[in-house]
Amino acid sequence: MSAIINWIIFFGLALLLPTAYAAKIGAPYAPTFMAAIKRAFSHISLGPSDVIVDLGAGDGRVLLEAASRGAKAVGYELSPIMWFIVWSRLHLLPSRSSSAAKSGQPSVPQKRLTVYMRNFYRQKLPVETTVIFAFLMPEHMAKVKSFLSKQHLPNLRYVLIYAFPFPDLKPLEVIHAPKCSRLYVYRPSDFRLNT
Repeated sequence: MSAIINWIIFFGLALLLPTAYAAKIGAPYAPTFMAAIKRAFSHISLGPSDVIVDLGAGDGRVLLEAASRGAKAVGYELSPIMWFIVWSRLHLLPSRSSSAAKSGQPSVPQKRLTVYMRNFYRQKLPVETTVIFAFLMPEHMAKVKSFLSKQHLPNLRYVLIYAFPFPDLKPLEVIHAPKCSRLYVYRPSDFRLNT
C-alpha cells in the first residue's frame, strides 16, 4: 500500500512542480475571454496566410480560434497539466469537425495546430511567425520584450498582449470587448527584432 501512495505522490509532484514553475516564470492558468480574442483576430484579419505563436498556451482556446480561421497555430506550454488539456482537446475529444459542422462553426484541422510542452524563453520561434499572442503576468513583460527582441521574425505583423501591456511601449491599438480585459496590439518595430 505504501508503494502505491509513494507512486501517487511522485506522479502528483511530477505534474504539479512544472505547473508551479510555469506559473512562476509566466502566469498561473487564467482563461482568456474569447470576445476580445475574436475581435482582435477580426481586426488584424488573421487568416490562412498567418502563423500565430501563443507564448503560454494554457487550455488552447486562442490556438483553436486561430486555427478555425485557417491560421497555422503554434503554442508553447510548460505546465504538463495544461499541455495535456490542449492535446486532449485535439486528439481525444470528439472531432471538432463534426461538432463544428453541427454548430455552424468552422472546423479546426489538427495539422494546423501544434502545442509543445516547452519553456518558450528557450525556443527560437518559427521564422514564418506573423502574429504573437501572450497573456502573462505584468512582472514578466520586460523579459518577454527582451525575448522577442532576440527573435528572427521577418514576417511578424503584430504582437497581441492580453490584459497586461508592456509598461514602456505605446500600443498601436487597444481592443475593447464587453466584460473582457483589454487586448493590446503592438508593431514589430517596437521590439527591434532581428529581421
